Amino acid sequence: MNNIVRKRVEILGKLIIGFGLIIFLVNFVKPNSIVETFKKADSFFLGVAILLLPLNLFLQYYKWEILCNKLFNVQSPRLIWLSLFYGISGGIFTPMKSGEYIARALPLKEVKAFDVVLATAVDKIIPLFFVITLGGSFFIVFLRGIFLFSNSLMTIIIILYLFLILVPLTFLFNDGRRSIKIRDKFKKVKFINKLIERVSFIRTIDKKIFIKHVSISFLYHLTFTIQMTLLLSAFSGEFDFMIYFFAANLIIFTQIIIPPIALGELGIREGAAVFYLQHLGYTSVVGFNAALSLFTINLLIPSIIGLLLLLKRN
Repeated sequence: MNNIVRKRVEILGKLIIGFGLIIFLVNFVKPNSIVETFKKADSFFLGVAILLLPLNLFLQYYKWEILCNKLFNVQSPRLIWLSLFYGISGGIFTPMKSGEYIARALPLKEVKAFDVVLATAVDKIIPLFFVITLGGSFFIVFLRGIFLFSNSLMTIIIILYLFLILVPLTFLFNDGRRSIKIRDKFKKVKFINKLIERVSFIRTIDKKIFIKHVSISFLYHLTFTIQMTLLLSAFSGEFDFMIYFFAANLIIFTQIIIPPIALGELGIREGAAVFYLQHLGYTSVVGFNAALSLFTINLLIPSIIGLLLLLKRN
């Protein structure tokens, strides 16, 4: 009976993702605009950015494989790839990519959906650490250029910012006596207690697995920020790695801190790119075209692949 219910849920899930993605592609994606945008780009930088997509996907797969192997004993590369692509397809047309958490569970028939949701949360939270620490630090440097405060003050603010991030995380995830005592004290506060409960499952992950996942997540972060760097070069006609890498991290950081209620985060990434590029002395069209291209390469193309896999009969 449970297998029948699971099968029906799987079929329903596939139908929702399939129809949802098709509606999204028809109503929100304009192929002609994308083609025209690509025509404006420098073919070399655009080509390298596209060639980084397989590496981007492999690192996402590797991160997910680590968790699937150890948490669910899922060893099949095929199932893990399907789970990843289903997730991308399910996330692109749902606010805050919420559909990805459920969609990843569809191919993993022997695993409870709730467990997959928790594992997906881990897979998403760890890379956010690099976006917040690096992007946030770069944002403080960006603010210095606007408000013209001293380098010493900027350094102090960055140190305080990182301190405010790292210290709570240490007490939140460390199992030392001091950390446990501090968590117990803060459990009296309802909001903090809920936060502790929601992220407590991360502490159950083996440390070696956690460190491995963190390392891959850092490489993954570098991959998509370098892709954005290359795309900014492609549309500006010049290659200034440091400035564009700086801008790329600012754009991704803003995309994270602003609630991504838009489908596929459309509008947030592009708006941030326009804002930062203008302040850095470049035309707004450079930022907009680069952001739209990053969306097309890293989300739209994989989601179409996921749709084709979804429609394919097992």
